[in-house]
Amino acid sequence: MIHLMSNEEKIIKRLRNSAMSYLARYEVSIHQFENTMKRKLSNFQHDLSETESIKFIDLIKKEMISTKFIDDKRFAEIKVRSMRRQGNSQRLIYAKLKEKGLSIDVIQSAIDIVDEGHEDAEMIAALKFIKKKNIGIYYKNEKINDETNKHTLREKWFGALSRKGFTLEVIRKVINIKDIDNANLILEDNI
Repeated sequence: MIHLMSNEEKIIKRLRNSAMSYLARYEVSIHQFENTMKRKLSNFQHDLSETESIKFIDLIKKEMISTKFIDDKRFAEIKVRSMRRQGNSQRLIYAKLKEKGLSIDVIQSAIDIVDEGHEDAEMIAALKFIKKKNIGIYYKNEKINDETNKHTLREKWFGALSRKGFTLEVIRKVINIKDIDNANLILEDNI
């Protein structure tokens, strides 16, 4: 006896294959997964009602969550670790991860795990940022004697750090570091 798939079974199979292909390439949050599946389902050329679409997506989403292909906590921890390595502040991390549909509790938990053992994680992140951008103590041009130029540069550095979400207190500490060896020592202890 040959079993012919119903239209619904075909859609679910196709959506599942699409989800597996997508998750094999990317680590995503539940929110991102839902949005991607909505877009992919709309490309299937089937006339589905909104409730049918939601039903199919929820079914696939539950499968992927139960098999741990999607895990918001793991996703948040990976993103926080990556963003800290790039020199991003806690504020910026919150903003970026909120865009991905993560809750504040999940974000805070990931930050706590990544920053564990580093009481000055914000300071370390700010130092990584200024080192990467060659500003502050890492600025290469030593020929600046004019006070106006020094002041203008400091204002630019303050602006760059504040756009990254660092607090005024952290910005002042980082900009006022005078010893490059001390700055490198703080960074080496972190690694």
